[in-house]
Amino acid sequence: MALSVERVYPADAIPDLNAAPLVRLPAGLSTGRWGAFTFELRNHAEGWISVIRGSGATDTGHPFLLPDGWTSGPRESDATAVRHPLLDEAEIALGRALADALTSTACTTKSWDDDNRIAVGQEPGGQRWATAWLHNGRPAFAEHNSWREAHLDAAHQLDSMTDSLIVTGDTWTAAIVEAHLRRCANQVRDMVLTADLGDAVRASETGMRHERAVSKIARGLDVQRTFLYRVFEGTEWAP
Repeated sequence: MALSVERVYPADAIPDLNAAPLVRLPAGLSTGRWGAFTFELRNHAEGWISVIRGSGATDTGHPFLLPDGWTSGPRESDATAVRHPLLDEAEIALGRALADALTSTACTTKSWDDDNRIAVGQEPGGQRWATAWLHNGRPAFAEHNSWREAHLDAAHQLDSMTDSLIVTGDTWTAAIVEAHLRRCANQVRDMVLTADLGDAVRASETGMRHERAVSKIARGLDVQRTFLYRVFEGTEWAP
């Protein structure tokens, strides 16, 4: 069968798809996984085929490239496939799909546009933390052991975007983009530093209460005493 490059197919409609060799993704894996979804790249007789398996309320569609840019076609079955004319395009499609899946449940997102964005999230139902980002449309993904590591990496990646070229389609927005992404990086770092401060306060709660120093510490931190109790409870200044 001749497969269009501008259509999302049910995977089971493509003969011999599961027998086609898996291709290693840029991250070094033959398959990617996030929550209920897995992402495969196969070298099929019809060409390079990206495959997404799984479904859920956060399904963001199956990416493919049109003449006017990337789009995500609806997934109408639990396993879908798209043929891509180039290997590089197929890799980008799966990278975008993985980034979109993470973004849909992310705890932190920052962006300039759809092609320059970053997200940090914890895998639904799992313990993995990850950072996913696109820089000038090229996706990347990194796993981490904790909320803190993932956010520090996000800040680093935002700085890296700032230090390199961002394709904006014109010449006059470059300074705005640079300042915006630098600010985003510092906002993410501030989240980490605030959580570190909260951890320090929580670690000293027993001593503060014993020495009746809660009000003194609150004044030094320029917060209300009642706010500090919420820090103790972990509802403020926490990851």
